[in-house]
Amino acid sequence: MSVYKRDDSKYHRYDFTVAGLRYRGSTRQTSESKAKTVEAKLIAEAEAKGPQAIKVKALTLSGYIPQFLEWVNHGRGIDDDTRRYYRYGAARIQQSDLMNLRLDQISRDMVDRTPFSGAPAYVNQTLRTLRRLLGKAEESKLIAKAPRIKLAEERQRETMIDEETEADLLANANGNLHDALIISQDTGARPDEVIQLRIERIDWKRMRIFNPSGKTRMARRYLPVSQRMLDLLVVRCKGKTEGWLFPAARKSGTGHISYSAISHAFLRARRRAHLPEDIVWYSARHTFGTELMEFTGDPSLVMKQMGHEDFRTTTRYLHPDTERARNAIDRRNRGRRTSSEGNQRVRKFRRDPVYDPVKNETHGERG
Repeated sequence: MSVYKRDDSKYHRYDFTVAGLRYRGSTRQTSESKAKTVEAKLIAEAEAKGPQAIKVKALTLSGYIPQFLEWVNHGRGIDDDTRRYYRYGAARIQQSDLMNLRLDQISRDMVDRTPFSGAPAYVNQTLRTLRRLLGKAEESKLIAKAPRIKLAEERQRETMIDEETEADLLANANGNLHDALIISQDTGARPDEVIQLRIERIDWKRMRIFNPSGKTRMARRYLPVSQRMLDLLVVRCKGKTEGWLFPAARKSGTGHISYSAISHAFLRARRRAHLPEDIVWYSARHTFGTELMEFTGDPSLVMKQMGHEDFRTTTRYLHPDTERARNAIDRRNRGRRTSSEGNQRVRKFRRDPVYDPVKNETHGERG
């Protein structure tokens, strides 16, 4: 960054990053032009001290992103969800003010000051991608050390898809979205898990369908098949014993419908139904977790069906309402003393003699 002044000092200060290391301090100059000269000299000295390989290979962020995306698209051990996550994150980075900076100039403070559009979840997608990108640059010895990037605070999703909202969405949804949303609502499956379900993994006898992949080890699980889900499965699987439950209409690399296609369909349905933007497809997963806990009271079952390894993760999906709490307290109170018993106890209590230390008197009953 350029030199600057603090309110409590007459001298200009410098603050820059070279090879992943941050340098800051006072230039001991009151003139801005002289301060910039001092800063330029310090930058040159810092670069001279740095590893020769880093000085030669230093790239701008815009110049390195194609290499990063090459690794994202073709690197080993990266699942499809992660590839898509980083691709979207990289696209958002390319819209930021960081693009013309050298990799070794990007610091945590600079990232903190850079505005990123969108909700905190999207901002964090950008920041996680940038953090991984700079980590890869460090592994390739393009920078000495990747900065530690702080994520934005995310608000927990609380909006659920109630009966009326679901009816509005389904009335405005196409065939694929209509069925996918019902499956999400009735199984708690993640959007990616829904579109990758296969016909041969349906256990018709036990009314369940196996999900072989997901974000965690516990994501490999059987999903329950509700009656209305069974009805749509019978129609979708008619005359078939194997294949994708949601096959792509056109030739694709995966063979099943894409996440972006179904997501855009959800946005269109939500817009046609005039529903608020905080209702997203993932709200179906929150709805499932909350209502399963409400109707079963079994946290271990909820955790297993959600495919979580840690119950602390499960608690983020549970949104019990105050009505249920009120009903529970009313049931508790009905099991306690009746109001008449309570009044008799109060009357007895009021007849007990009371000593008043101020007036040095004893009253026959409490006033």
